[in-house]
Amino acid sequence: MNLYELRGLKQVFDDRTVLHIEHMALSQGGGHALLGPNGCGKTTLLHILAFLKPPAAGQVLFRGRLVDWREKSLRRLRRQVVLVEQHPIMFTTTVLKNVEYGLRMRGIHRRERRRIAEECLERVGMRQFASRPAHTLSGGENQRVAIARALACGPEVLLFDEPTAGVDVENQAAIETIIRDLRREKGITVIFSTHKRLEAAKLGENKIFLFEGKVSGPGGENLLSGNVVRRGGRTLCMIGEKFEVDVGVPIRTIMTRKEALESGILVGDEVKVAFEAGAAQIRPRDF
Repeated sequence: MNLYELRGLKQVFDDRTVLHIEHMALSQGGGHALLGPNGCGKTTLLHILAFLKPPAAGQVLFRGRLVDWREKSLRRLRRQVVLVEQHPIMFTTTVLKNVEYGLRMRGIHRRERRRIAEECLERVGMRQFASRPAHTLSGGENQRVAIARALACGPEVLLFDEPTAGVDVENQAAIETIIRDLRREKGITVIFSTHKRLEAAKLGENKIFLFEGKVSGPGGENLLSGNVVRRGGRTLCMIGEKFEVDVGVPIRTIMTRKEALESGILVGDEVKVAFEAGAAQIRPRDF
């Protein structure tokens, strides 16, 4: 049985479809990496998987059961799945009390929640910071405390939105080790978004590449960068110096500059080119 199964999933913001996944299955106990450029739908997908935002259409199954998006039903699911945001917010109190917060909301006795919080801080290498005001932490330290706070709730699934983005090298290595150890020692399923292919290779055996809100192959191999040129009455996209493709169907292009999106494809624009499956559209330029 899959941990998650998505069917005909769509998410729409301001009449714009930002996520459209026909089918996706995520196994339990694995490491799943979501890759793709900014705006491709990674964070939106994580919010749906964390049961924080219902999709506009489609079905989400968790452990084989259809998710009921009514608040009463979601409380139980949110106890099993925790999302660590890219920029986690800390309360203006000590590190220890931040980690205790979820336990206090669940009515755990003071002595027990302190024990659990200290154990979780120890696991992420932050126990010596327990009495420090949380707002004095660095970005990497803040992220590690956020992981401890998530762990204190005893989740079965941990979701991470860019867990090492903007983090110094030392903390980046520590966070990657923490995530890897959680999978190995506790059997926690980890689903995370990242721009870093090396990080995806280290932490996730299952890699899912998103482009324009859709799944784009196992690793985005059909997504290339190029520049728009005009030659012989045709509009072409040059990929490097030796390959060219026609700009048009079945090739989809997306401009990396906002003004190009508003005015159409312009000569000189930098673009991303996505090739339809099975279509050999790329060809060498004649010299």
